[in-house]
Amino acid sequence: MSRIVMVAALVLLGAGAVRAEDAATLFKQKCASCHGPDGKGKTKMGEKMGAKDLTGIKASEAEVQATITNGKPGTKMLAYKGKISDEEIKALAAYVKGGIK
Repeated sequence: MSRIVMVAALVLLGAGAVRAEDAATLFKQKCASCHGPDGKGKTKMGEKMGAKDLTGIKASEAEVQATITNGKPGTKMLAYKGKISDEEIKALAAYVKGGIK
């Protein structure tokens, strides 16, 4: 009986996780228009908005996550809190820190 509960718990935990492929898709959907598909910010919109080059970002993954969540005051970086899930925000931060691919 306890094995069934353990398997069910693992399945439920895995269901909420965002895969790396999903993070790449989210980046393309939410970030690439400004930061570019390669994260360098060399898009027409990115240059107009002053988008940061994310390829050599020094901020920690937690700081990137906070920026995605809350936006960046004094810039045009939007806050995604309430627009995408916390798991998606974490996955995007990991994707950016992992070297956008």
